[in-house]
Amino acid sequence: MGSACVFDKPERLSALSGVIEPGTFGRKIAGGPGITLRERPNLSIIQVAAYADTAEETGAVIQDLIGVLPPPEPNRSIMVDSIQSCWIAPHKWWIIETDQRHGAEFIAGHLGNGAAVTSQGHGRSCIRLSGQSARDLLPKGCTLDFHPSRFSAGHCAQTSLGHSNALINCIDDEPIFDLYVFRSYAVSFWEWIADAAGEFGYQVSSSPEHG
Repeated sequence: MGSACVFDKPERLSALSGVIEPGTFGRKIAGGPGITLRERPNLSIIQVAAYADTAEETGAVIQDLIGVLPPPEPNRSIMVDSIQSCWIAPHKWWIIETDQRHGAEFIAGHLGNGAAVTSQGHGRSCIRLSGQSARDLLPKGCTLDFHPSRFSAGHCAQTSLGHSNALINCIDDEPIFDLYVFRSYAVSFWEWIADAAGEFGYQVSSSPEHG
């Protein structure tokens, strides 16, 4: 009797492969570039959609499984170690991980019929935006108020950014933002944000990002 076949999981190809070029670009700024851009590839993004009468129980189960309670308040996010959880809609959250420890099947198996669980990572691209001018760049493509008193660490929002639908998640008041766009718009979005960053001077980093 032959042995069972085991297939390796194919590596996900970045939508920005061959597009992003590491280096320093745009205006020369005293003290260095005001913007740093970095792709965060191969993220695990799991969407959990509960029902109104199962939302509290669903949140408790997720907390037991991964150590993060999904935020109950609209437009809020929580980050613990390398795991982020973002409010997407009433009773709906994203769970975002860098090391993909918890798959959609794993979470769905524990939630049963109390929630719908789907994997979204293959359909999204994430750009990490940081630097002293990050809060000045975002309003060039969005009408939200990004003043620290209005949009600080732990805030997230779904909106139009540079003509692309995006989830903007502020993960640090340094500031650091994670920008999630549909994979099919990744190249167009990258072209927009690189052009918008030009006046501030920007650095494109290729080093791996953790957390």
